[in-house]
Parts: sequence; structure tokens; C-alpha cells
Amino acid sequence: MPPQTRRIATSARGARRKEQIVSAALELFASGGYRGTGITEVADQVGITEPAVLYHFGTKVGLLRAVVEQHAGVSRSFAADVADLGGLAGLREIPGFTRRSIEEPALIKLFAVLLAENFESDAPAHDFFVEHYRALRVSVAALIEAGQERGEIRSDVDPTLKAIEILGALDGIANQWLLDPDEVDFAACIDSYVTALERDLTR
Repeated sequence: MPPQTRRIATSARGARRKEQIVSAALELFASGGYRGTGITEVADQVGITEPAVLYHFGTKVGLLRAVVEQHAGVSRSFAADVADLGGLAGLREIPGFTRRSIEEPALIKLFAVLLAENFESDAPAHDFFVEHYRALRVSVAALIEAGQERGEIRSDVDPTLKAIEILGALDGIANQWLLDPDEVDFAACIDSYVTALERDLTR
């Protein structure tokens, strides 16, 4: 096998292995939290050694960041897309995104668990979550500002404050659904909230 072909094959194997490790860590962190899960448990789940995990991520914190980025990257990308749509068109995309998210409940649970573990300023992923929510607030505020420029959304709405409210509502509904999925219809609650939000923004 030519050296270049070997390098490509090795790179592909390494990428697959990293995906396996992140998937295993995601499952374990979601059930036991970051603090309650050891690198050994992740390694055992994948069927490799602890040094093999650290080879790919350097430290347990490096693995944590890879795991949270997998979920956060999806939500930030969605927020950027709806910001590009702007105004009411962007808001109306939220229920569809929610329905897609419900298909991966482990990701939603993971994010809730890790967020709760990282409120303190010295927590390993504290800065990551701070930056994540800042980016989301900017995107949602931009969506509202675009709607105001088009005349779709009331001019007296503060985009930043409304962005905080929207993100808080979405997280709060998600948490109640995680706690009591038989009683809380996540999709129906989001539909109702977005409908009420549109009325509030346009009246």
C-alpha cells in the first residue's frame, strides 16, 4: 500500500474511533454526568484502553468539550440559519427543529446534565457554555432585529431581552419534558409557545 494511501486509511480509522469515543462518552455523561464518569468507563464502552482515549482527546476535559460541541454545534448552526431567515419566518422554524431534536433525547439530556455541572466559573466547561449561550442570544436577537426592520415585529421589543426569554422558555420546556415525558408533550408545548410568541411580537 502506498504511503499516502496508508495515511488516508489511518486518518479515516482515527476519525471513526473518535466518533465511537464521543458517542460512548455522550451516553455515559448523559446518564452519570461528567463528574460521575471516568475515562476508564468510556474506554470500556468502546472496547479500548484508557490511554487510547487520551491519545485522541488529550484529557478528560478535551473529551468533554468534544461531546458538548457535538450538540452545541447543531443548535448554533440552526440559530444562525433562522437568523439569516429573520423575523417571523425564522421563528416559525423553531417547532420543526424541536421535532428533529426529540429524535435524539440523549443529546438533550446530555446538555441539561452538563450545563447543571458547569455553572461555577472554575468548572471545566463553564466558559464553553457561556460562549455558547452568548452566540445563541446574538443569533436570536438578530432574527428579531430583522423582523423589526421589515415591520413584522414591534419596534418597542428589546431584541436582547426577548432572545434571553426565548432561550429560557425553550430550555425550560425541554427540562420539564426530560423529567416527565409522559405528561409533557414537548412538540405541542413548543408549538403553543411559538404561536403565543408571534402574537406578542406582532400585536
